[in-house]
Amino acid sequence: MAFEAFRNSLPQASAYSESQITAWLQHIGLPSSYEQYIYKPTSFPKTEESLKVLFRAQITTFPYENLSVHYSPTHLVDIHPDALYTKMMGALSNSRGGYCMELSIFFHHMLRGLGFHVYMTGVRNRTRTNGVPQGETQGWTHINNIIHLPDGSKFSADVAFGGDGPTLPLRMDKSATIHSNLGSQEVRLVYDVLPKQRLLEPKVWIYQYRNGADKPWNSFYSFLEVEFFQEDFEVQNWWASAKTLHRWTVLAVRFLREGETSKYPHQGRGGNCEEEINIVGKVMLVNNLVKLNMGNKTTVIRQVESEQQRLSALWDYFGIQLTEEEAASINGWDMALTNSG
Repeated sequence: MAFEAFRNSLPQASAYSESQITAWLQHIGLPSSYEQYIYKPTSFPKTEESLKVLFRAQITTFPYENLSVHYSPTHLVDIHPDALYTKMMGALSNSRGGYCMELSIFFHHMLRGLGFHVYMTGVRNRTRTNGVPQGETQGWTHINNIIHLPDGSKFSADVAFGGDGPTLPLRMDKSATIHSNLGSQEVRLVYDVLPKQRLLEPKVWIYQYRNGADKPWNSFYSFLEVEFFQEDFEVQNWWASAKTLHRWTVLAVRFLREGETSKYPHQGRGGNCEEEINIVGKVMLVNNLVKLNMGNKTTVIRQVESEQQRLSALWDYFGIQLTEEEAASINGWDMALTNSG
């Protein structure tokens, strides 16, 4: 049976109402062939192709960003589903997204509202040197969604690993299926034990990448098929926002659909797209640099030297407009840009 891993064959209820899920489906710019499901969310197809459409629509609509760590009065991230909906879909959302736990919990409840069988799990990242994963596997600092489809297939749908994330759901089939990602990069899931693991079981799913078919594979993170709950991520959220790279890095990443440029389309996309969603690049803000990758080399396209200039970059490239209170809350914070300009 397709859902034999679940205690109940019926999908779990969502934290979001049908009207909220419909608003999200309207907002993310689906291909026109999916318009028929917008006002009947539970009728949305439960297929690999439809899951890929939702995945790509999600990551090209809501930027990966950790601005709440730096630009909020509390410097804390609220990951309650209601707060996430207000932040990303509310009247004052201002094109905001979120970091890993924000985006993944939000997407999780949207999938539940569509009738998908999905659960969340924790993820162990590897330490990095100059952005490249080279060190030991660390504790639970990331999050993932695992989806079971009616045909019996399973998928990892990580919509919140920033610029290093996959651009489509990854099949969990134990055969290490290789997927084209962005440009010449390829990604896959390997089912194996970790190098530091003493026990032969349980094996874990390891997310790997290589920047070309002739390049070696390297591992970003690993996860188990173990269900995590909102309460688990409340603990992770505190640590991730206070003790990991999010504390000392100001980040924003926007994946670009085919036909989009690095500058944010403030006039909107003009409704739903006609055909499939193709991802062709990404624009990234990292502290004081704006970078662009259109499938191959990453280049710096803007350097900012003040908070005013960084706020302008957030508007120009991500459509994010912080409130006066949010913008002022970085004053006195060690990640503030202090030069005038």
